Amino acid sequence: MQRLLVIVVLGGISCLPALAQGMLPRWEVEAMAKSLEEHAAKLEQVLAQVRPKEWTQAGGSEAYLEQHATLTTELKHLGFSAANLGRNPEKISVVVDTFLWLDRLGSMLRSMGEGTRRYQNAALADLLDSAVASNSGAEANLKSYMRDLAVQREAEMEIAHEEAQRCRSDLFKGRPRRD
Repeated sequence: MQRLLVIVVLGGISCLPALAQGMLPRWEVEAMAKSLEEHAAKLEQVLAQVRPKEWTQAGGSEAYLEQHATLTTELKHLGFSAANLGRNPEKISVVVDTFLWLDRLGSMLRSMGEGTRRYQNAALADLLDSAVASNSGAEANLKSYMRDLAVQREAEMEIAHEEAQRCRSDLFKGRPRRD
């Protein structure tokens, strides 16, 4: 019974860092993940209108072709990662993966927007830029959540380590048996 009480108290204490720092509740993380997934799909639709093959004929770099293909593939990866985040919002590795996909895509999409503006259509470039900009809040929220989750897990690990050391110490003290 005493051990159960300790576990319940420690479980409650492990939640304190999350509450004190404003950790997002699971349903908000799931909504953020869904938003990121939809954002990736929207960007894929806009990117489908970009035609870098025509740019090379107008003097554009061949690198835009490779960048376009990479972006198309990586937007799919972002969508898959965001869906995985929605299913597993408590896994640090999933949060980090999603953030890294999002971060990597940002600079490549800005570059593609510049190429679109120069070689294809300013209105389409504006559409691409606004689609990228519209997600900056979600990126900031994901970054904040990632940090909060890491801090929470770190605090939980500290508590678990301290409890394990206390139990270990109790075992080595050779407490008398109860009969």
